[in-house]
Formats: sequence, structure tokens, C-alpha cells
Amino acid sequence: MSKASRRRLSALRILARLTVILLCLGLAALLAFHQQIPDVAGLGLILDNLAPWLGLGILVLLLMTIAVGGRGTYVALLVPTVVWGVLFGPESLPSAAVDGKDTLVVASQNVHQDAVTSARALAGSGAEVITLQELGEGQIDLVTDELKPSHPYYYSVSTVGLWSSYPLSNPEPLDLGLGWDRALRADVETGSGPVRVYAVHAASARPTGHDERDTMLASLADYVEKDPSSKVIAAGDFNATSTDRHFAPVAEQLDDVHYSAWGPAMTWPRSPFAMLGIDHVMVRGIAGTSLERIPAGDSDHYALRASVDLADD
Repeated sequence: MSKASRRRLSALRILARLTVILLCLGLAALLAFHQQIPDVAGLGLILDNLAPWLGLGILVLLLMTIAVGGRGTYVALLVPTVVWGVLFGPESLPSAAVDGKDTLVVASQNVHQDAVTSARALAGSGAEVITLQELGEGQIDLVTDELKPSHPYYYSVSTVGLWSSYPLSNPEPLDLGLGWDRALRADVETGSGPVRVYAVHAASARPTGHDERDTMLASLADYVEKDPSSKVIAAGDFNATSTDRHFAPVAEQLDDVHYSAWGPAMTWPRSPFAMLGIDHVMVRGIAGTSLERIPAGDSDHYALRASVDLADD
């Protein structure tokens, strides 16, 4: 190989390494600042909700780094790796199970046509409080009949229902800024004292529009902020992952119950390759919690089963 050819090859290698370094830094910036990217044509919505999956880019960059070599590229690869680990690593670690005499078990699912089968499965899982969303015509009565022996107390508005083994008090419909009811709250009178439970079905979010969902999330956060209850649980389909910028007001008021298995609790679409964790069980004033994911009924959403320790700290 001639000297000129060697110089060209060396220059190409340097260019390739600089390209990989820039890609590493760019991915790190995208991970860290995805919520600051303008939501033009739904780009912000897509990036926010798929943010944890951007970590797959690290694997691609690793292959590129191996191919081009160079100490600087390996150092650069550490930057997005560390950023991903800081942002998403903690929620990918499993939490310890909660089990005690003051434990309340809450289950939630966005159901489909077979709401009764979902309700039966969740009751069979030991859930004492069950909230179902997207209930069709006549399904509330069918679910109520099915759960009457074990969950005789219930309250529903529109397509959202709440069934409980414990008495309910102070039930209230919530429109969350839409002008029609799509959520509710009630006090569950447990043996460890009252717990304020919110059952929520946020409006859909699509790249073409998500204003109604954003309004509902902001309104829910406002309700919870003004709620004087010492123990609060909010469960349902929020149509937003925890990394969505419009979920932030809710996350400032409530803590997501941590998944008991490895990785985040992806609930939609229901398959071995669920992509988004848009269903949540969230709490305030409750320290010990754990969360399971359950396939119930014919829904395209996984159900969530949360165990919360109501014992005072």
C-alpha cells in the first residue's frame, strides 16, 4: 500500500471515529433533553414515550465502536450509557414484595369486550380494590353482578368503575377539564383507615393531537395537590409513560408504584413485546409498595396489581 493510500485510510479512520463520538454525544443529549425537543408533528410525544428504548442505540454504537476502534470512541460511548443508567436504570431494578397485615391490594385494567373475565381474574388475584376503564354498554352491571359476593361496594361514572371489598364513602365524579366525566374518586374505608382512591382513564394521545389528555393530567395533578387526604392512590390508564413531559405534573404529586420484576412495567400493547407503560398505580403518603403485571381478559392492556402497605411510618 502506498504512503498516500495509508494517509487516506488513516484519515477515513479518524473521520469514522469522530462520527461515532459525535453520535454518542448526540444520543446522550437526546436521552437527557428529549422533553425539551419541540413537539412538532408529534415528535416530542414520540421521543418522550419511547425514551427508554433509545438505549438500544447504545448497542448499535457499541458495534460501531468495535468496528472503528480507538480509545476515544469507547470513552464517548460511556456518556450515553451513564446517562441512560441514571435516568432509567433505577426503574429497571425489581422492588421487594410487600406483605403485611396492613397491606391493601389494588388492581387496575383498561378492559375490552370481556370485562367480566378481567374482573374475575383480578378478584382471584387477591385484589381488594379493582378499577376498570373503557367499560362498554352494559358491562358495569355485568361486572357488578360478578363481583358482588367479594366486592359489594362500587361506584362508576361513564366508562370507569371502582369495586371494593371495603365500604366506599364520598364518591365523586371527575371530568378533569373535559366537560364530561372520565374519572372518579372515593374514600375506601379500610381496616387501617380511609384511603382516597382516584380511578382515571385519560384521553388518548396520538402524534396528531393529545391536548385533551394533557388537560386531564394537569387537572388530576391539581386535584391531588389540593386533596387533604393523608393516603392517596391513583390507578388507571393515563395514556402516558412516566417519561412523557405532560406526565410530569402528576409525577410531582404522586409516586409510581415500582415494578417487582426486571425492567419497567410495560402494559401496552399486550404481547411479549409490550412497548409502553401507559397504565399506572401511583401513591402518596404510602411508603411500602410493589407491583405486578397480569394478563387478564381479552384486553390489549396488561392489568396491574399493586400491594401497598398502609401502616404509618
